[in-house]
Amino acid sequence: MGEVEIRPEIALSWRRTESSGLEPGSVIDTDVVEIDPAGRLLRAARPVLDDLAQQLAGSRYAVILADRDARLVDVRHGVAALGPVLERCGAVPGRLFTESTSGTNSIATAFALRRGIAVHGPEHYLESFKRFACYGIPIRDPLSRRYAGVLDITCLSEDATPLLRPFLVRAVREIEAGLLGEARTSHRRVLAAFEAASVRTAGPLVAFGADLVLTNDSAADLLQPPDHAALQMLGRDGGSRCELDLASGVRVVASVRSVEGGFLVELERPDRAARPSRTTRRAPDSPDWHADLRPDLVRHRRERASVLVLGEPGTGRSAVAGELVTDPVASVAGAGATVDDVERVVAEIAENGTLLVEDAHLLDPAVAARAARLADDHALRLVLTIGPDNLPAGEVAAFAARCPVRLQLPPLRLHRDRIPALAAAMLAERTRSATRFTPAALRALAEAEWPGNLRELATVVGYVAERRSAGDVPETDLPPGCRAGARAPVSGALWQAERDAIVRALRTCAGNKVHAARVLGISRTTLYRRIRELRI
Repeated sequence: MGEVEIRPEIALSWRRTESSGLEPGSVIDTDVVEIDPAGRLLRAARPVLDDLAQQLAGSRYAVILADRDARLVDVRHGVAALGPVLERCGAVPGRLFTESTSGTNSIATAFALRRGIAVHGPEHYLESFKRFACYGIPIRDPLSRRYAGVLDITCLSEDATPLLRPFLVRAVREIEAGLLGEARTSHRRVLAAFEAASVRTAGPLVAFGADLVLTNDSAADLLQPPDHAALQMLGRDGGSRCELDLASGVRVVASVRSVEGGFLVELERPDRAARPSRTTRRAPDSPDWHADLRPDLVRHRRERASVLVLGEPGTGRSAVAGELVTDPVASVAGAGATVDDVERVVAEIAENGTLLVEDAHLLDPAVAARAARLADDHALRLVLTIGPDNLPAGEVAAFAARCPVRLQLPPLRLHRDRIPALAAAMLAERTRSATRFTPAALRALAEAEWPGNLRELATVVGYVAERRSAGDVPETDLPPGCRAGARAPVSGALWQAERDAIVRALRTCAGNKVHAARVLGISRTTLYRRIRELRI
């Protein structure tokens, strides 16, 4: 950093950028996506940007608007000559401007800090930006109070002035007022669509807009707060028609249709048979989460099939394995098991018994070989659990190969629409009272990453239950890492699937990006870019 004195917030931003793999000499080369000109933020900001452009005409200033994902959506130049200069630095509409893609600057760093910041000359991380000074202030949605974007003014360093900040603050307030007006207009559009749909259907109907939920009587009787959060996740992921288990245990078919300003959900009940009620709820790691697997579990248990259960930590591998075993059964843990351990537990069961091995991928090769021979000699049925990225090799692979049936357990993040009902059920189980999550808290839980899956969710619910034994649980009662403002908004299912594939390849290749790119069938440059964009 040379002899330049760096402010603490700038130094921290540099460290975050360095940890993402970006180098000072890097060029911003992320994909440029098409911007929706009818987006709510742009509609609200356009009159303000037009006015700013007139005020700055003839000056060497640029006004840049970024959305809630830190993607540039509009760039205005005081003089035409400034346009090509900024374009060469990567500042074009449609490009992502996070710290991992563009380093320290007043858009990316304001996005990370969720507060205004000025970045001057050498404080920029990328060499190409060091000739500029920029000021960025976050825009907040007046209804939800959530982050909606960043407004930035950029100029050459010699043109910087502290008077730009109040000028920018006033413009941000005008955009926020425009967002409020847009929300009211949007509400009217959603209401009109809801009323039109109500004429042609008597079934349960729900409409969602910006901080707006409308229900008819049928839906109000059927839905609970966790269901609202689950339906919002379906609409945000672009779902069209799918089955959904409500918090009450009733299964419905949800048909999602986009309307201007939001979306409508029509609900149908494929049958009148209700699932187990909330008062007969099982423990969090019970097969409730694996309801779709239950027919298979019953069949494999009855047929005494040898089964390999695969899943990430916390997805309920042990619970599923427990549903599969039949007496007589002997169990052993893969970590630290010895040949003597295996021989002892097998000796305790009769011929044709069941041998359960948890974390079979952790077995020593010699132990796995002995277990395989004992299984063959005693005609043992096997139930093995293993991580999805830990398919073994050698003797352990030969042992696992004796399981003709493989059950893959889904991670929690691939079924976000089920998280609200599951979290609500866990909380009711722990508090035994009227305590419940607010809709905002349920949405925040549904949007979290949950690398620890069911176990991590249960831990978070336990944290909440210890601190609040009655009443509503707002989003502020959640642990900091689970609150919506603590992370970027979650994207759709395709985004999540691509992210998971890259993470899995990196684990398989022990972090070697060159090998991971080869496994994925993409170039190393593409892999680096997607790692930054997907926030891996």
